[in-house]
Amino acid sequence: MSYSKPLGKKSIAESTTGRSLLNWPRRHKIALGVARGLSHLHTGHDAPITHGDVRSKNVLIDELFIPRLSDYGIGQLMVSAVADELVSAARADGYKAPELNKMKRSNPRTDVYSFGILLLELLMGKKPGERQSGGFDLPALVKVAVLEETTIEIFDPEVLKGIRSPTEDGLVQALKLAMGCCAPVATVRPDMAEVVRQLEENRPRNRSNLYSPADIRSGAATPY
Repeated sequence: MSYSKPLGKKSIAESTTGRSLLNWPRRHKIALGVARGLSHLHTGHDAPITHGDVRSKNVLIDELFIPRLSDYGIGQLMVSAVADELVSAARADGYKAPELNKMKRSNPRTDVYSFGILLLELLMGKKPGERQSGGFDLPALVKVAVLEETTIEIFDPEVLKGIRSPTEDGLVQALKLAMGCCAPVATVRPDMAEVVRQLEENRPRNRSNLYSPADIRSGAATPY
């Protein structure tokens, strides 16, 4: 039977299922699954559904690294004061879109921003959020690295293990996509359908690392 656990408040690199390594193929699988879930919420219903609280603690993963989104749409069912608390928590955790400083209600574009932060978290293995709570301004770190031409150094070392080329394995493309999702101007951000398309087009070359030998022998592998 499948079990699920949250990615948690620690960095993605520190949050694992059992003692399994969260290498790049597995992190890509998590990112793609979350993106597909958000895209379905935004476009798979008569009216778009906004998640409103996209962050690692609301992503559950099972033993096959299949992600499941939790707690979506809660802010839309709450009174304004409670919804404001959600926005404040998202700001403290580093997932809050800039426009939420002026508006209180989340929308699909603010979900995209939060997903961008989540994707940076997966790539960098760092906890987003305010410095006083041990977090980092992840988009700012990327911008500095690009200016200083040290981009390769921002990736989590665990992500780079077994990677021959960050470009061929989709790491560079994923980083660019994450930064696009975190664009300060909401209308510039891609929608989640476009995010899914780009992640699907830039999959890691060696996806056999998605499963342990025991998973493969037992036939537990699932389509990816």
